Amino acid sequence: MGYRVWTCKLVVDDSKPLPRGFDGPPRDAAVEAVERAGFEVVSMFSGWAGQLTEMEKKIVDERGGPRGTYVTGLGPSKRA
Repeated sequence: MGYRVWTCKLVVDDSKPLPRGFDGPPRDAAVEAVERAGFEVVSMFSGWAGQLTEMEKKIVDERGGPRGTYVTGLGPSKRA
């Protein structure tokens, strides 16, 4: 069996601490959305220790935040 891996980085302001266990809600929402679309999630890896690439940092810094941007198409997100 082959695999497709979807990558998503959520960026939040680090001026306040994240609540304990806060990785659960976004992870659960992603799994639910993929399964609702008819795909089985084989595995999930997530956590708040991710890093941005230099290009991603530049986009976040230039646009004042990640909302409304996505790297794949470098354009506005439909959720903006």
